[in-house]
Parts: sequence; C-alpha cells; structure tokens
Amino acid sequence: MKFVLLNNKGFTFLDALLSFFVFSIISLSFPLIMKGFETIKSDSIPPRYYEWNLFSESLGNEVWDTGDIMVSPERISFEKEGEWITYERYQNSMRRKVNDRGHEVVLQSIHSIAFSEVPQGIKVKVEFEGGESMESAFYYFYKDTAQETPE
Repeated sequence: MKFVLLNNKGFTFLDALLSFFVFSIISLSFPLIMKGFETIKSDSIPPRYYEWNLFSESLGNEVWDTGDIMVSPERISFEKEGEWITYERYQNSMRRKVNDRGHEVVLQSIHSIAFSEVPQGIKVKVEFEGGESMESAFYYFYKDTAQETPE
C-alpha cells in the first residue's frame, strides 16, 4: 500500500484529463455565450412597433385639443396652450420642436414621411429604412368658444 501512494505516474494523466475537460466546457460554452450577447443586443433595441405606438399616442394627445393645424408634406405645426409645436423631418428622423426651439427625436431611421389633411384631422404615413411602413390618422376636437352664444 505504501508503494501505491508514493508512485506519481498517474498524476500526469489525470492532470491532462482535467485540463481537457475544462477546455471542452469552455469551448462548448462559447457559442452559447455569443448567442446570449446577440439576444441581449437585439432585445435592447425596441421594435418599430413600440416606437410607432409611443409616437402615435403622444401626437394624438397633442392634436386632440388643438384647433388650427398647418400641414405641409413633411411638416405639421399647430398651436397648443400658447406654444407652437412642430413635427418635421430632420435627416433620417422626425423631430418635435416647441416655438422653433429644441430637437426632440420622436422617430428614428425614417426613409420617407408624408403628412396630409383629412376632415377634422391629419394623416401621417411613415416608411422606415428597411421598407416597413406605418400610417395613422389623428383627429382633433376643437370647440370654438368665441362662437358660442351665452344663455
């Protein structure tokens, strides 16, 4: 029994097996780790659907209680609570400005944009880079208090 404990011939073989096992685990895990990084990257960028819904909700709320909207093919302007709000194309994005100041990007990666008038509202059609397009109509409810007759 003493002879077996003092013999170190099997140590090199066990060391090589352990090293190969650790190397195999790391090598086989590498594609999974890379796939995880790719998933994190793709999930951190919101899909166009979410960006469009956020834009639609905010523009719809702003347009709802305004009266006069000035529409041109790539720009809309309207007055709300004494301030002029403008949505316009700027390079490959759409921005919002208040009183011709500021640069709030509301949509990104736009290929083309078209604003048009509809009865009592506006229609926005956007084509994103990559060919995806979305459109919505936004209606306003404006009550002119100057034309009301007192009782």
